[in-house]
Amino acid sequence: MNPAGLLCESERPRHRPFLIGVSGGTASGKSTVCAKIMELLGQNKVDHHHRKVTIVSQDSFYRILTPEQKAKALKGQYNFDHPDAFDTEFMCQTLKDIVEGKVVEVPTYDFVTHSRQ
Repeated sequence: MNPAGLLCESERPRHRPFLIGVSGGTASGKSTVCAKIMELLGQNKVDHHHRKVTIVSQDSFYRILTPEQKAKALKGQYNFDHPDAFDTEFMCQTLKDIVEGKVVEVPTYDFVTHSRQ
């Protein structure tokens, strides 16, 4: 405790993280809803290292494509909406780790090279 009787950051009770899922079809407004939530919670202008809220996109969990799949993707012939396009196991483990309060690294999917960064 500091002299004013307030708890220091390290002394505050830690709240268990929780998830809010936002789903919908292509161009249905999911990103707009998430951006509004961030704005209303005052998190949209906070440095990402200090945020208490973050957005984790399913797009981050596309599978790494085989050379054959990458060739289809480059021609616009790969179905990124199919459930098999996602590494669901990796995504679920990442979300479980978040709920458990673990630090995670969420990959960024590069739609130009069709790979994770």
